[in-house]
Amino acid sequence: MSKKVLIIDIGNTATEFAVFENGNLQDFLGFFKLSSELENAKKALKSYKNKGFDIDDGMIFSVVPKNEEIVKTLVKEIFDKDISVFNWKDYTLKNKSAKIIEPIGADLLADIRQAEKEYRGPCLVVDFGTITKLLQLNEKGSFIGLSMIPGIETTLESYGNSTALLPSMNELKPLNGRLGINTVESIYHGAYWSTVYYVKEVLKSLNNKECKLIITGGNLRFIQNEFPEAIVDSLLTLKGMHLLYEEIVKWNTKIIYKNKKTT
Repeated sequence: MSKKVLIIDIGNTATEFAVFENGNLQDFLGFFKLSSELENAKKALKSYKNKGFDIDDGMIFSVVPKNEEIVKTLVKEIFDKDISVFNWKDYTLKNKSAKIIEPIGADLLADIRQAEKEYRGPCLVVDFGTITKLLQLNEKGSFIGLSMIPGIETTLESYGNSTALLPSMNELKPLNGRLGINTVESIYHGAYWSTVYYVKEVLKSLNNKECKLIITGGNLRFIQNEFPEAIVDSLLTLKGMHLLYEEIVKWNTKIIYKNKKTT
């Protein structure tokens, strides 16, 4: 039986809404900054509902706890559904990767699980988000480690927040390889190339020519041209969140069935 599942990714930069059906992404409803675009998010969900579509269930994956109730209320208002927030306690019993130790953000865990399922190993997955996250899978396709640095936009914004005279910069302007000729351009250059070289050097350090490079995340638009050999998967995190949802539902169903048999 067909089942529509609303997956919501509450991130530091924006919140994404997507509907999966039979394990596949059916509709991407958009991404919004809840601080300034809550009404736009509401319009997008209402538009989906007004087209005659509905959802059967859903789950919220969040790294911003203060926004969880806002989103739960929004879903209840439009779809009349109470959906849960992903919780590590619902997942640890079936955690298939021994190296994954709480706490790891829900978005990063989703990247790991989807990479393990879809790409196997060896590979290096790079999520260019608020934090640039690198995670490694070994030859057996199991997660074995990760590294993080501030994301490109985070780095640019930090200059404005931490200095008296520099402007806050949240939009990168690539310089076509040349160095900057003023302060702002030099900051753009440093933020851009420090990220590029970080990824390239980590990949080189793995010393494995068969290692695939998978790239994803909201800052792909800035940087993906520097990695022509990479597999671009902009939906990796959302697909991983849906996978986690399915694992949790399957596990809870087993528990319910087991309890019924013993009563």
